[in-house]
Amino acid sequence: MEYGSEDDYIFAENDFPVTPAHTPVSFGVGFAVFLTNNIGVELDGRYTLSSKVTLQDPSDEDTLEYDTAKHYTITLNLIYRFLSGKFRPYVVLGGGIDKLLAEDKTYVSEYGYEIEFLTPEKTIDPLVSLGGGVQYFFNDNLGVRLDFRYVLIFDDPDNVNNFNVVAGVCLGF
Repeated sequence: MEYGSEDDYIFAENDFPVTPAHTPVSFGVGFAVFLTNNIGVELDGRYTLSSKVTLQDPSDEDTLEYDTAKHYTITLNLIYRFLSGKFRPYVVLGGGIDKLLAEDKTYVSEYGYEIEFLTPEKTIDPLVSLGGGVQYFFNDNLGVRLDFRYVLIFDDPDNVNNFNVVAGVCLGF
């Protein structure tokens, strides 16, 4: 999903107002404790790499390719598993923070203009996540999971929406 709007265009101040959708790669780890067979609490951390994005100036069609900032998220989630056998579908709801790892950078546009991206004053934003998935356990201590989560980061002036798809290994202790 893109964010920003051409209505946000301000000559020589916000020449590239729309950030298009992009798909960076993330790595993470989560630890869950189940209080019952069905209800658990999860602490989840993810590190997201940068990705290339092409911006366009709506006034003259100038373009600029830049690297998005890396960031990490930490969330505390409630999990509800519907079943307790080998196949365990679940829903998850949680909240946490997103920490942007931005640096001041200068890029040159296709038309040769220097464009400066400054680190925002606020680099930590709250977030909420909602999703679900399925775990499949081969034995009591080893399984795999497929997880889908919608994440809303409360970032001024525009909230950032994203959708995460995660595949992973489950280890029981």
